[in-house]
This record gives sequence, C-alpha cells and structure tokens, in this order.
Amino acid sequence: MTQHQMAVLRVNGKAEKGLENTVNVRDLPAFSVDEPERLGGTNTGPNPLEYFLGALSACTSIMTSYVAKEQNFNYEGLEYDASGTLDPRGFRGIEGVQTYFQSVELNIVVETGEDEDALERLKEAVEKRCPLYNLLKDAGVEVNSHWTIKQNSQL
Repeated sequence: MTQHQMAVLRVNGKAEKGLENTVNVRDLPAFSVDEPERLGGTNTGPNPLEYFLGALSACTSIMTSYVAKEQNFNYEGLEYDASGTLDPRGFRGIEGVQTYFQSVELNIVVETGEDEDALERLKEAVEKRCPLYNLLKDAGVEVNSHWTIKQNSQL
C-alpha cells in the first residue's frame, strides 16, 4: 500500500478581552474573530460562522479555478453570496438542537461565454472536490447551491 503524505494546516491565537480572539495564520497579519455587540462581543471582526461562510465561498471560488483549468472552461469573473440558517437555541444548550447551520444557500455567478451544460459539469466537479462544501454535506447540512451565468459581451 502506498503511503501518501498528509498536509497539516495550523493556526494559533489567543482570547482577548470579552469574546474577541486574535488568530494567526502562517506569516500573514493576525485577524480578529468576535461577536456583534448584541451577542456580547465588541464587533471587532466577523464571528466564527461568518468566517466559515466566507471560507466556503472562497474555497468554492478557488476550486472553480482549479477545475476550470482541467475542463478548459473559460471565465472572466466569479462572484458569490452565501447565507446560513441556524437555530440559536443550540448555543444556549437546548438539548437536541444542533449548534451549526441547518441550511446554507450558496449563489455563484460566473462571467463566461460557456453554455449551461459546461457550467453544470463545472459545478458538479467543484462540489465533489470542495472540502468545506463536503464538510457541510457530511454533517447533514442542507446545502442549496445555485450557479448562474453572467454573459460577458467581450467573450
């Protein structure tokens, strides 16, 4: 059996005042994770679930770039919008209520001259390979993704 090298990703950080946290990744500038004031935070940064939605969207975008090259799918731009629905009772410790998203809506708009069939092939491959999309699916989260074409007159 062939042994494959595993990748290890690492972050470090610390709790600051209140609910604020400072997180460090590689040699990049540190970023803040917090909660809005209405939830007891100081609103110095997105909360963890907002970061997750941003990471899901960016992960989808990055996977789209990789897959598009493999499929010779040409596009000029990509925009995304994501939202997640959850029951806040889970945070309050109510038994039987999950603490993570119940559903996620992901809207991807691709600026391309490709047709709908090519877009569907791209979407299927990206969703099959996107780690965060699959993390949600494996957790039983309902993920509704909608991919549409924005025509570019210059393509």
